[in-house]
Amino acid sequence: TVDATATAVGLDVLRHGGNAVDAAIAAAATLGVTEPFSAGVGGGGFFVYYDAKRRTVSTIDGRETGPASMTSTYFIDPADGLPYDFAEARVSGLSTGVPGTLATWQAAARMWGTRPLGDLLRPAAAVADQGFVVDATFRQQVADNAAAFGQFDATGELYLPGGAPPAVGTVLRNPDLADTYRLIAREGTGAFYDGSIGAAKLA
Repeated sequence: TVDATATAVGLDVLRHGGNAVDAAIAAAATLGVTEPFSAGVGGGGFFVYYDAKRRTVSTIDGRETGPASMTSTYFIDPADGLPYDFAEARVSGLSTGVPGTLATWQAAARMWGTRPLGDLLRPAAAVADQGFVVDATFRQQVADNAAAFGQFDATGELYLPGGAPPAVGTVLRNPDLADTYRLIAREGTGAFYDGSIGAAKLA
């Protein structure tokens, strides 16, 4: 991975008998903590699996999809009949897709892994609880998004402590994400898509 902490989690899974799919999921979940700008349960992606014994490649398309409430006029402002400005639509909540990441991990774990998804989320939960050291890249990514982050109290509290990006070398903890991972580990992906997490997003 691009992050030493996530790589260490993946290696630990392998050392304790997990296979490459188990390690990939555990590492990806950890990247959701340490590299949230490009990874995490709030987004989507693709899973590519190579079966060396059969010499076959399989893929899962886990990209985000539009919500069930989306219509052809979803991005049209009813006040004037014109499309919303890009910046407004981007941070308004309208541009939020239904994340595919968790469903992808669940499918990959069932088809090719050796461990339940819940077990593979627990190392990432521990990293979120304990925190990780902020580097220059992470700080810059926060700085680049500071204006948008500042519009949301919870996001600002996490990523803009004291109103500014976290300093390089400080430890950033994300106990809410840790709790989310543990809840999904206990209750399954339904807790995210149909349960209390999904309901909270709509509240």
